[in-house]
Amino acid sequence: MERLLEIRDGLLRGVGRLPSEHRAVEGAEGRVLAEAALARRAAPPYACSAMDGYAVRAVEAAAGGNLPVGQRVFAGDHPRPLGPGQAARIFTGGELPEGANAVIQEELAEERDGRVAFRRAVREGENVRHAGEDVLAGGLALPAGATLGPRQLALLAAVGVEAVEVVRRPRVVILSTGDEVVGGRTPDSNGVALAGLCRAAGAEVERIAAPDRLEAVAAAIEAAAARADLVLTIGGVSVGERDLVPAALRALGADTLVHGVPMKPGKPFLFAVLDGARVAGLPGSPSACLVAFEVFARPVLLTLAGAARPLRATLRLRLAEPVAGRPGRARLIWAALDEDGRARPLGRDAAQIRGPALADLLVLVPASAGDLGEGAEVGTWLLDGR
Repeated sequence: MERLLEIRDGLLRGVGRLPSEHRAVEGAEGRVLAEAALARRAAPPYACSAMDGYAVRAVEAAAGGNLPVGQRVFAGDHPRPLGPGQAARIFTGGELPEGANAVIQEELAEERDGRVAFRRAVREGENVRHAGEDVLAGGLALPAGATLGPRQLALLAAVGVEAVEVVRRPRVVILSTGDEVVGGRTPDSNGVALAGLCRAAGAEVERIAAPDRLEAVAAAIEAAAARADLVLTIGGVSVGERDLVPAALRALGADTLVHGVPMKPGKPFLFAVLDGARVAGLPGSPSACLVAFEVFARPVLLTLAGAARPLRATLRLRLAEPVAGRPGRARLIWAALDEDGRARPLGRDAAQIRGPALADLLVLVPASAGDLGEGAEVGTWLLDGR
């Protein structure tokens, strides 16, 4: 596994982030920040109550004492200053009146005839959210490299950020090769899967196909590289009579950096650079194609997109059943995550399509390992979902 990841990391060192562009926050979901986003207003913008209760001066709210209720404060209200010896009925998110320094929760108070009695004393600052305690005005809201999902967009909205500098979306062309695909005899399931995976990584995607003729494959790759940041070819990267992608790249003068990697499935993987575009040659067998995408193409794509973390985190889990195998190449195995937190393998055939569809994980078996028993601890990558 170490050698495999060394190859991947070497390729990533040659991949730079794409240029940035200015975009409104509204509609920026899925984009990656090119520059840090700074808060235009504090969160919270003013001291407010963390719960329903009564705003008081802590020294005036003794256990067993009672105070007159001078006002009621809802979220969004502009309260009057708190008069000496008064309490204010306040609701969650309501702005703390000037002079108040604590909130006693309503369960510990009893209001009757315009006065409120307290069952216990309250400490200064209790149940108060101070202005800027989450994010200060002018402070860091999100760092460069952060991907803008719904929660991140909510934060930006809360701190008044209306526009951000984001990395341009990577342009990906997926080229499926083979007469069987062009003629419709074999469904292009790999193309469907890769298109979805690339869009999930924030890319703009185009799909094309080419038959098993060298000139057709070369022309398709050349045209794709002229308009894409990353070209993903499917099939035709091994050593068979119709494996035409390597020869097409040679004919185009591409710089092939990798052809053949020590992993199973996905050994024929190829990576080249053509006129500034990256070309990742993926095997045609479904499982091998998707494994090669996970190991190599997805990190390349996320690096182009500017993501701070282009690699999946590795989790150490135990196997739910034995795995047979021989040492020699790193093995990547689709697996389901059992309710008890163990990884249950879903099969190891490079042509399988159902295993990847049901998988929650990719199990990483190092090249030095042979048979693994039930309960063996293995590295895994947690996938994004089914």
